[in-house]
Amino acid sequence: MALDPSPLGRAIRAARAEEPDGWVDLASSIMSRVRTVVVPSEPILTFAEQSTSARDEEGSETYVSARVVTAALRRLLQEHPTHAPEAIELRVDDTRLAGIRIRLVARFGVELHPLADTLRPQILELVTDLLGPAPGIDLAAIEIDYVDVTRGDPNRT
Repeated sequence: MALDPSPLGRAIRAARAEEPDGWVDLASSIMSRVRTVVVPSEPILTFAEQSTSARDEEGSETYVSARVVTAALRRLLQEHPTHAPEAIELRVDDTRLAGIRIRLVARFGVELHPLADTLRPQILELVTDLLGPAPGIDLAAIEIDYVDVTRGDPNRT
């Protein structure tokens, strides 16, 4: 293996060669601060076409982070100027997605019931793309609450 002659390569080798005094204390302090910034996310079990849990090559169940599902739902719900998500809550029971509750802000003049009826199938399709055909997740598991009405594009307020 050839040694990296770049300054960065030399710096990495030097840092690995010698542990500075107090490094253990400093590393512990840094990690404790990182843990307070990064919010843990629940794992959500994925499913195969037969409604059995999806498995990788070694036979282990596969999961998607709740943070990934929430971010995808937020992007979907921000595509149109008629509505914007205020909050997205995933109900996870024993690593299985059991329900979705979305709190929306709508633009004044938008018909609220038809909008919800249009959004539910889109939400279900997105969740199915991410998690597979999860048992128990259907249109009835998706709650949409309107929390505010605003003039103009609610994504910009």
